[in-house]
Amino acid sequence: MPSLPILDRLPRSYTVVESPGGMAALHRDLADAFTAAGYGPDHVGPLQPSDLAGRKPLFELRIGGERFVVRRFSHGGLLRWLTGARFMDPQRPFRELVLADALAREGFATPQVVAARARRSKAGGWRLDVVTRRIEGACNVAQALAKLVAPGVGGRARRRLLEACGRLVRRMHDAGFLHADLTTSNLLLRDGERVGERPELLILDLDRSVLAPEPVTRAERVANLARLLRHVERRRIDGDLPVLTTDYARFLAAYEPDARARAELREAVRAAHAKSLRVHAVGWAAERHLAGR
Repeated sequence: MPSLPILDRLPRSYTVVESPGGMAALHRDLADAFTAAGYGPDHVGPLQPSDLAGRKPLFELRIGGERFVVRRFSHGGLLRWLTGARFMDPQRPFRELVLADALAREGFATPQVVAARARRSKAGGWRLDVVTRRIEGACNVAQALAKLVAPGVGGRARRRLLEACGRLVRRMHDAGFLHADLTTSNLLLRDGERVGERPELLILDLDRSVLAPEPVTRAERVANLARLLRHVERRRIDGDLPVLTTDYARFLAAYEPDARARAELREAVRAAHAKSLRVHAVGWAAERHLAGR
């Protein structure tokens, strides 16, 4: 099997195992343990369903008393009904590994990717996954907001959390990092039981995201923020995410402290959001129909 170009960019702390059935990149400190457990390019390994909630099912691999989260790549939108979990590009999980390492060196917190894998599918294409260290006691921002929804209950903590999200997304954009799936589910609160004065947030699911040498352009910022707003609105409509009227204002005030610039940004995001809704509404209805909702 010819080697993939992305494998040449892996950090030195990873080793690559290749076979006719696929390829896997394993952190050298864990490679022997993962291989002994049956995780590799030819075998799935003893995976168990994870108790962690998410839009997509998560699995776990337990090795030496430590729990690792296995995220299998799956298509979103209508594609999930057409191609399932098969992909044409086998490099995607390895790109995510390289990006996670680069983000960590830039000072962004993200769960360490300890393994990435691409296995050939008998039906054609590839089945992909990445493995990260589990962050015990954490929960995503959507789950944290659900706990802080009642007026007067956790109001200060809710404000701190929203402001922390705004500051983090602004820092991401200023650093040239554009998250391809910016949602409340892909921001993780390390201490899920409480929201401290400076909540520590981690970035999840880096697939298809980009870290560029220059800051993200204004047009890209607007589109990315509109994508986040669309996610929140859809989950609110579906009843999955309780949203207060002040939430967006608090998030945006932390993202853009300058009042005039914030007002201009807010209008641009709302316009982009309204435009995107016309495009996505039909697809959402089709998804609900196919899902039996």
